[in-house]
Amino acid sequence: MSRVVVAPWIAPYTESDLLKFVAFWVVFRVLGRLPQPAIYFVADLAAAAGYRLASGARSNVHDNLRHVLPDASEKKIAEAAKQVFRNVAYYYAELAHLPRLDVQKFLDESLILHGVRERLVPTIQSGQGAIMLSGHYGNPELVLQAVIPLGIRGFAVTEPVKPPALSRMLNEIRSSHGVKFMPVGVPGVKALIRTIRSGGAVALMGDRDIEGPRMRLPFFGQETWMPTGPIEVGLRTDAPIFPSFSVRRGKYKIEAWLEEPLEVERTDDFQADVRAMALKWIARYEDYLRREPHQWAVFEKLWDDAPPSSGATVEPTERAAEKVR
Repeated sequence: MSRVVVAPWIAPYTESDLLKFVAFWVVFRVLGRLPQPAIYFVADLAAAAGYRLASGARSNVHDNLRHVLPDASEKKIAEAAKQVFRNVAYYYAELAHLPRLDVQKFLDESLILHGVRERLVPTIQSGQGAIMLSGHYGNPELVLQAVIPLGIRGFAVTEPVKPPALSRMLNEIRSSHGVKFMPVGVPGVKALIRTIRSGGAVALMGDRDIEGPRMRLPFFGQETWMPTGPIEVGLRTDAPIFPSFSVRRGKYKIEAWLEEPLEVERTDDFQADVRAMALKWIARYEDYLRREPHQWAVFEKLWDDAPPSSGATVEPTERAAEKVR
């Protein structure tokens, strides 16, 4: 594929990278200025087209849902998958609208909270940092934005996307109200640790193996690689890890739960402690996924075909230990 040099200070883009950047630029800089109902209308059209045309993503979503709903009919799987596509489109619609969001109004009128004021706010007010461990379920990013008026200083790491200019643009938009977003990597993890140690709240995802330490763990009865970085950070910093979940209630409302923190009896075997706490997190997440699987906004296939006994069961990274020293 030919390459197009767009500026001397960045690596050349491929044509597909350039088209991707232009498409997202139009969505976020142009369509994002439309009234919110109009943005959702465009999102509905994009979701319908995506489900029909993106055969790879559609197949991955169907596969994921079959693990969550093993006894469901193909019709029910297809219906849930279409809603997954719609929810992903709504996420991008909300991200495009984010710079114009009135976070106080959203908190007061569109966000139903359970446990945030009772658990997270007192923890932060005491000067202790905290981890909000969530998944790609509902829109946890929007919840993190909306709790700014409660005095919560938030930070989150994001998955780097190509081209790098697109990652920068997305994180700039995400950070428009004061929550800090950085790509996962050494600088991002160092900033994450500083946030915890200075009494802030960090939001991390625990359902997709992107980068960092991981383990093969049972998820809906079948082993797959699951990220353990958030658990490791919590254990190394002694920050409480609050399982946090959000679900959509129509287009304009979000209901969110911040549960009791995960607890595990500490031993001399750090990896065993990580595994024990990760299994507790997975069990809570599975409960939400079973209830409303269409809220799971993941297009990647989560399970591989490797038998349970094949390959390594733990793949830590040296960075995880070094970054919290």
